[in-house]
Amino acid sequence: MITEIYPSLYLLRDALPAEPAQFVYLLRHPAGVVIFGTKADLSAHYAEIRALGKITHVLLGDRHHATKYTAQLAAHFEVPMSASQVEASALKGMTVGAIVPFRRTQILPGLEAIPTPGHTPGALSYLWTHGGRRFLFVGDTIVPVDGEWQYWVSKANLSVMRESMRLLATLDADVILSNSFAATPTAWVEVSPSARVQLFADLDRRLVP
Repeated sequence: MITEIYPSLYLLRDALPAEPAQFVYLLRHPAGVVIFGTKADLSAHYAEIRALGKITHVLLGDRHHATKYTAQLAAHFEVPMSASQVEASALKGMTVGAIVPFRRTQILPGLEAIPTPGHTPGALSYLWTHGGRRFLFVGDTIVPVDGEWQYWVSKANLSVMRESMRLLATLDADVILSNSFAATPTAWVEVSPSARVQLFADLDRRLVP
């Protein structure tokens, strides 16, 4: 089922998934429809997805967002999967047809890729500015779990993760969206300026190597 959760921003998720599943976001841009990568099998929803418009991108945040089903999704809609070179190289047996430079990069007008290494070495977040608001798609880099933001990162990567969070803190996001199956009760959170400052200050404190 596809639900519009903000103007031109959609959530694809079964009402009662049989097992834990990632949250799938789609945005409708004047240039076409962007799907944020998921490892879920979306074949039952292809007609719904197509009804939104022409698919132009399947954007992967990291290697955890792609399986054979993601490759099938991209092939079905005849668009390449997009990821950083590091994450593309980690996806053995799958072809990432569009390599996103590992620097702040405009994907489409108003949609930007942001390097956020830490959870994985080549992870990307995406910032979409639309309707006067800034939507930050963080994949599973940070995840809202019962009112707290959680992360999964090795001790060796704490420093680089901390720097990534410091970068995200400067983006002035109004809504932060995770796709992790672990998110609860919802995977996206609206943040006021003061709440955003507190969120990233807390992460900075916790991510001390």
